[in-house]
Amino acid sequence: MLDVSSHSPSWVPMADMIVKRKHLGVGVLDDCIYAVGGVDGKCSLSSVEVFDVSTQKWRMVSSMTIERSRVGVGVLNNRLYAVGGFGSRHLRSVEYYDPTLDTWTPVANMFECRQGAGVGVLDNLMYAIGGFNEQFHKSVEVYRPSDGVWSSIADMNVCRFLPGVAVLDGLLYVFGGEQESSIFNTVEIYNPSTNTWSMDRLSTNEGDIYGGVVVDRPHHYH
Repeated sequence: MLDVSSHSPSWVPMADMIVKRKHLGVGVLDDCIYAVGGVDGKCSLSSVEVFDVSTQKWRMVSSMTIERSRVGVGVLNNRLYAVGGFGSRHLRSVEYYDPTLDTWTPVANMFECRQGAGVGVLDNLMYAIGGFNEQFHKSVEVYRPSDGVWSSIADMNVCRFLPGVAVLDGLLYVFGGEQESSIFNTVEIYNPSTNTWSMDRLSTNEGDIYGGVVVDRPHHYH
């Protein structure tokens, strides 16, 4: 854990997970951190565990209905969604976890199979961004929980596999990722009111970027 409460932020060791995981998805719901799927050795996992901040312990919850590694994770309407990924094949299936029932429930499939898609939630809609299915994607789909269906929106300017996603001021930001030709430090910004993407560049050349977060703090903070 990165402790930012002091003037000198520092990393603090935390409790180990119960299951070894790489290529997992991570989501936060009700002040709990969920570790979703991934790979343990050579096998994709369906298992899910949750870290309870109040107890500082990990515990297992119900497994997904299918094994998923490089799975996208989004939180929408107090549900944790597992989007696509890879099991024995590339997946376009989606399911959600209800913490009150400890159950996973499938929803409508995406149009495209997407391994390593970025997932963002903006204005009560969930976006599945880029990913891979024998080729890199620049296409984007959006899920509307009100009618339970996916629809396509404007493509990004470039293909992105494992991009970072963040939301700020009504816009969707997609950072870095991989494609056939490296895109390192670019970011694309989606405006839902115009259904358009704009391209920008970050002021770093430190290698591939796979993540981004929004730090919400008062303007007077120094």
